[in-house]
Amino acid sequence: MLTSPLFRRLFIPYLLLICGVTAAVGVFAANSLRASYLARAEAALRQQVRLVSAQIADDLRTDAPTPALAADVGQISAATGVRVTVMRDDGVVVADSEADPATMESHAGRPEFARAAAVGEGIDSRPSATVRTPLLYLAQPVRDLAGQIVRTPSGRTHFVRLAFHLDDLARDVRLLYTGLVTFAGVAVLIAGVVCWIFARRHAAPVLDLTDFARALSRGQLARRTSRPEKGEIATLASSLNTMADSLQGLIEQTTQDKAELLTILSSMSEGVIATDTNQRVVLVNEAAGKLLGFEPPAAAGKHLFEVVRNDQILKAAGEVLANAQRKLISVGPVSARHLDVTLSTFPTEGRAKGLVIVAHDITQSFQYQELRKEFVANVSHELRTPLTVIKGFVETLQDGAWQDARKAPEFLATIARHTQQLTNLVSDILELSKLESAGLAARRAPIDVDFVVRRAYELLVPAAQTKHQTLTIDQPDDLPTLKGNADYVERAVSNLIDNAIKYTPDGGTVHVRTYATVAHVFVEVTDNGLGIPAEDIPRIFERFYRVDRSRSRDMGGTGLGLSIVKHVAQVHGGCVDVESTPGKGSTFRLKFPV
Repeated sequence: MLTSPLFRRLFIPYLLLICGVTAAVGVFAANSLRASYLARAEAALRQQVRLVSAQIADDLRTDAPTPALAADVGQISAATGVRVTVMRDDGVVVADSEADPATMESHAGRPEFARAAAVGEGIDSRPSATVRTPLLYLAQPVRDLAGQIVRTPSGRTHFVRLAFHLDDLARDVRLLYTGLVTFAGVAVLIAGVVCWIFARRHAAPVLDLTDFARALSRGQLARRTSRPEKGEIATLASSLNTMADSLQGLIEQTTQDKAELLTILSSMSEGVIATDTNQRVVLVNEAAGKLLGFEPPAAAGKHLFEVVRNDQILKAAGEVLANAQRKLISVGPVSARHLDVTLSTFPTEGRAKGLVIVAHDITQSFQYQELRKEFVANVSHELRTPLTVIKGFVETLQDGAWQDARKAPEFLATIARHTQQLTNLVSDILELSKLESAGLAARRAPIDVDFVVRRAYELLVPAAQTKHQTLTIDQPDDLPTLKGNADYVERAVSNLIDNAIKYTPDGGTVHVRTYATVAHVFVEVTDNGLGIPAEDIPRIFERFYRVDRSRSRDMGGTGLGLSIVKHVAQVHGGCVDVESTPGKGSTFRLKFPV
């Protein structure tokens, strides 16, 4: 408490005030005491000087003072207790009660003598040059009882000077100063005690409020203070509590807003980066790190060029900051992705601006465009061959071949085969389009997997018999029911069996098997046919992809069968996979969730 700033602020001014007042009182009292003492001494000296003058007047009526003068001066000094000095008008000392006149210098220059010679009386206070003690001097011309100045026959006058010792005055002043110092010390001690009590009483709530304010600055916004006092301290405590409530509400709202913002940003598929006016990253989401190839947690506080290493984006950022205009650029590929990047500044006012970068992944759209181009090219290619064949044979028939009884039926059969191929192709394209656009929205009902698979099997038994193949089926009796479109599932199973028959040599075997687990139903189609090379397996479910294009086309395939199988599995929440060894056969497996 004694070292607290409040104690020092209270104690030091009081100490200075007490010391100043004590010093002023001491100086005033000392001066008053001295003046009063000197006034009394002067009054006493004036009375005594008249008596002394009357007593020695007869001794000074001759040009040479009488021998009795020295004795009279000594007796008077002994009787009055003052020093008596007699001087001629030229300053020569003729008698002195405390010193030998012969050894004394001329007193013509003494202030009291000069004053007495000029106006009839001179007073001065100073240390004596002869006896070395402080004295009060009073000098007057020697007068007789009638008050007339005594003159010698030669016209000389004499002056008598009385000197009163001031040792008592100095002792009294010292005692006064000692008392004042003692009083000042006691006053300072009392002031210190009073200040300590006052500081202890008033510093406690101030220190409590100070600690409360520091706690608020450290973020301890739930803390509150309660002061029973009245007045300014209580008002200040109430104001701090109100401020804490406001800060807590503001921080909570800001935290909630920030959490909502971060939640929104984290759920966005678009990448967002925000920078401050110094182009340091202040906000970034996970999507931005994935799209632009950096770690979002480590990006905060770094410069934009340290985080984003794409020259197109950095160049565009510089242009946007320079022109304060919104800009959209296409960037790619960045980490195998194609991006649309929007750059804009914020805020809209002021010279220094931050930057907001929003990156949108258009890779899928870009791939769709590529797939559309590839699809158009594949469809054009698939349509061109049968149409060219049909056109050629029609022109041949138009040129007269229709009259050829042997060739005409062959030409018509070829036209019919290619027409059927075109019909199958268009049907498959339409079916695939329905699967991609509508999915199961049109029909969704319980599916009897046993019935659907067996019907697909029975429909393709004649095709297997034509190639002298063995087509078998293995089904349990307790298959669970699926939810979906039975026609689509039947089409997928039929495509797998049809493909197995087509790509299995005459006399081969094709086996259809269904089984179930707790969560899934499986349909497997296994053959011992040609098999699929390992490098082609990842692409066999793509549209129009064929391992052997010429062989597939000769068999009437459209290149869309396995793609339809994949989409049927996907719209039912399942998948399709394949295991194959060239020359030994393949196994296609449909997996549907129960």
